Amino acid sequence: MEIPMHSTVTLTGKSFNTITDWFNMCREVCGSIIQARGQMTGDDDNPIQIDEARFAGRRKYNRGRMLIGDERPLSEDSDAEVANNRNHGRRIDGLWVFGLKKGHDCRYFYVHRRDAHTLITIIQRECEVGSVILNHQQNYVDPASGANTQSIERSWLDAKIKILRKMRGVPNQLLQSHLDHYCWRLWRKNGDLFDEFLNDIRTVYR
Repeated sequence: MEIPMHSTVTLTGKSFNTITDWFNMCREVCGSIIQARGQMTGDDDNPIQIDEARFAGRRKYNRGRMLIGDERPLSEDSDAEVANNRNHGRRIDGLWVFGLKKGHDCRYFYVHRRDAHTLITIIQRECEVGSVILNHQQNYVDPASGANTQSIERSWLDAKIKILRKMRGVPNQLLQSHLDHYCWRLWRKNGDLFDEFLNDIRTVYR
């Protein structure tokens, strides 16, 4: 039902720490189901879409250090220095997420680095050999098949609304579990989520 954690505390009369633990354990079930899926397969008519997105909050009232968009430091590390320029201090990258999506199957991964080795390793692990992949960084519309990346772009927006706005951000170490939860909800969207979740608990703990 996507009831916020503080509202759940009020409704149940349980402590905030108890509710936090239960929310975390429920997301662990979602993560186990998501991670157990087989590899994705993409073809010319329905390719696998890949993209990356920065999960970062916005400055309030136009105050605070700005996120640097097109300028890139020599290193991919988030704390790399760039030249100071009034609003610009240390580079603030936020958290980077790499995603693969085909239909209701989306797989989002919090990555510490966005170098070729990191991203290619994820692609090779998650996609079957020979799959057709559409990279948003290269083409919004595939010139051969006409397929576009609108689906993954929309999914990024939904995920950011869920994780950043509704939850006011999450600790770095919990981001992957929230991404898994989002992907699980999309994977199970055609069924009754509560029944699906009970079945998934049975699958994970049997």
